[in-house]
Parts: sequence; C-alpha cells; structure tokens
Amino acid sequence: MTPGDTIVAPATPFGVGGLAIVRLSGPSSEQITSLLLQKPGATFSFPEPRRATLVTLYDQKGTPFEEAMVTFFKAPHSYTGEDIVEISCHGNPVVVQKIVSACCAHGARIADPGEFTRRAFLNGKMDLIQAESVSSFIHAQSEASAAFNFRLLKGSLSKKFQTIKTGIVKALSFVEFELDISEEDLLPNLRSDLFLLLNPLLKEIDELIGSYRQGHLLTDGALVVIVGKTNVGKSTLLNALSEKDRAITSRHPGTTRDPIDVSLFIDGVPIKLVDTAGLRKAKSEIEHEGIKRTHRYIYDADLLILLKDTPGAVGIDLPDKNRAAVIRVFNKSDLLSAEQRRQLQRKYPDHLFISAKTNTGIETLKSAIKTTLGISDALSSTVAITTARQHAAAVNCKRGLERALCLLDQQPAAYELVALELREALTAIDTVLGKTTPDDILNLIFNSFCVGK
Repeated sequence: MTPGDTIVAPATPFGVGGLAIVRLSGPSSEQITSLLLQKPGATFSFPEPRRATLVTLYDQKGTPFEEAMVTFFKAPHSYTGEDIVEISCHGNPVVVQKIVSACCAHGARIADPGEFTRRAFLNGKMDLIQAESVSSFIHAQSEASAAFNFRLLKGSLSKKFQTIKTGIVKALSFVEFELDISEEDLLPNLRSDLFLLLNPLLKEIDELIGSYRQGHLLTDGALVVIVGKTNVGKSTLLNALSEKDRAITSRHPGTTRDPIDVSLFIDGVPIKLVDTAGLRKAKSEIEHEGIKRTHRYIYDADLLILLKDTPGAVGIDLPDKNRAAVIRVFNKSDLLSAEQRRQLQRKYPDHLFISAKTNTGIETLKSAIKTTLGISDALSSTVAITTARQHAAAVNCKRGLERALCLLDQQPAAYELVALELREALTAIDTVLGKTTPDDILNLIFNSFCVGK
C-alpha cells in the first residue's frame, strides 16, 4: 500500500450482469475521472458531490464507449475518508476492464485486496473490529449471520471493548496519580476504589471471551461429523438430516471411503454435516486413507454424532485428543421390539434412539444438535467476538486485569506493578481495536478481502 496515491478496482464481482461498479479512491480520483468524461480539449464541469449524474465515458482517442452514472464523494465524507468516485456502468466485463485500464492510464493503480477498507481503517472511519466484520458481513451465509455481522459493523462489539478500555484508563490514571503526583495520602480509598472499578471490568471481559463460541457459530458455522463403525447407517443419517439423497447407501460395509459433506442451516446457523468412513481395521489401502481422514475430521469437529447399531450395540472409542461435544445415538431402532428398546433406554439413558431409514427420531436429533451447539433464537441478537485474534486479545486483557487484582490483594499493594499490568491489559484492548496492531497482522486481515473492498 502506498499512501497518497489513487487506487481503482471493480467493486462488483467479475461476470456478466445488468450493472457493475468501478470505484476510485485517493486525491486524484476527481481529476482521473474527469479525463474519462470529456473529449480531449473540451471543457467540463465535474458533477457535484453525492449526486448521481448520467455521463458519457470517452477513451483516450475521444471516442465514446459507455454511458454511466458517476457519483463523487468528497473527503472526508466517504467510505475511505478520501475522495471517492463510483462509476456505475453496464455489467459487461469488457467495459469494466476498459474503464479500469483507462483510469490506470491516467495515473491510478489497481487496488490491493482489501485496500479500500484498509484505508478506511487508517483514516479513522472504522476500527479494526468493524473492518473485520466487513468481510464477514459480505460472506454471511444466512440472514441471522448477516444481521449479527451488521451489528458488529455498526460498532456494537467495539463499544463493549471501548467501555472496558475506558475503565482501565480510569483505573490507571488513579494509580499513576498516586505514584507520580501525590506526595501525601490524597487517595486513601485507592485500593478499595480499584477493586470496585476492576472487578466489573474483569466480569465483562470474561463474558466476551465466553461469547467466542457463539460468534464462531454465526460467522463460520459448525462442523458436525457423523462417526461410527461400518454399516451402522451413517450415510443414511446424512441423507435424513439433510433431506437430500447425497450419500450412497448400501447393506455392504465400507461403502463410504472419502468423507461426504452437505451444507444446511439450523435456525440461521450454517452447518457442515460430514459422513465419514466407518472405523474398523482397514481392508485396503484406500479404506485406510479414508479412516485416516475420518480421524482428522474427528479432531476438527465442533460436534460428533457417535452412531451405533442397536442390534449389537457396538460402539467405538473416540481419540484422546477429541475436543468436540458428542451426541451418542442408537440407529436402526425400527429393528427393535418395544421391550428391547425399553431395556436399551434404561441401560443407556444418555443415548438417543432413531431410525434414519424411517426418519424416526430425526427431529429429536436435530433438537439435540441445536441444544449441544448452543443454537437458540437469541443467538443472532447477541454481541460476540468472532475471530481468534479478538479472542487472544481478550484473554490477554483478562490476564492483565487478574494479575493487577492479585497484586492489589497483597499488603502493601505494589502500585508500580499494578500500573504495569494495567498497561498490559490496555495494550491488549488497543490491539483488538487496531490502535497498536502490527503491520503483519493488518496485512493478514485485509489480504483476505476481495480486491474491490
């Protein structure tokens, strides 16, 4: 990124469509666009800011090649905080490319991925939490996810972090006044006042850390993996849950070799449901590879559906490294007599009993998936952290606050060390808001954006 230059890029996806938008940002945006709106040597009055104007675009030979709508946004009242021009043209890729090429010929350069939003961040139009939510909002897979990320884009999460930051700054100012200015006991209640101030902040940051799973669900979705021995009905269950004939089913064991996945939504939360190879001693090199992949999915899963075949009630042992929640399910309950089912239910009260073949118990299983993942009607209205970076910063802030409170609990309190820990907590907050974020982290965040955003 080169500050002070002018960038250009399509702001709409590549392809044929009714309309496309080309966006310029930078100090020369107005000048570069003016050269496209007039024949060589002609005089021209540029459209006034914030008024969409129908114009004719000319190439460098003075030949008209497109009619378009041009809107000018004068700095600082624009998305990036710089001068911005948006050219709305016909959605022909040839025309779009010709406009971009003409802008580059007049002095602009192609924008890097995420550079428009990065400039908005650097120019103070948004903080880093809001910048991260731009990409999540664009790629939201459900209405609930879009609503959640829109609230983050409008600053709901930023306000929570800012409130915590304000409290830490206040506490730090008390401590530093005591250390640097006070020559007498001017703050006799400092220790108790700090406890009253910092304990609620610790509770708030702890609640944000606990919200990470909810934010992850709405932004990234959940990986739900069906595991079990061969021929217990995993593929049939995948088809029943997804209501699609996605996986091949057979009475012969070992039908599934490669993991098969389908996407579905449960109350607005995107779910990736995976059918895996049956776990047994492999009888071929191909089956061995399929089982190896099953173990990888088990490790990455947010939720495992551990499926057993009720007639034999034979299960499997999950790997020690399994971190996912588990729902234990007996399938093929349609093969059981009423007495057999009652006996198994008494013996295994924590198991669900279903028949994937007849759809018996499928709705109960879906409800269990919702409950286990924490999906509820209130999930989309929550405020939660969404990225591992935000989570790590919140954890570091919590540690700083905990250490500061621990030092205050000692007699006499070492206020120099308390101040040090409070500064560490403050630095963590500034990192999540983007005040002290290193360039390599910024590059990682904004390079994941599309070029025109």
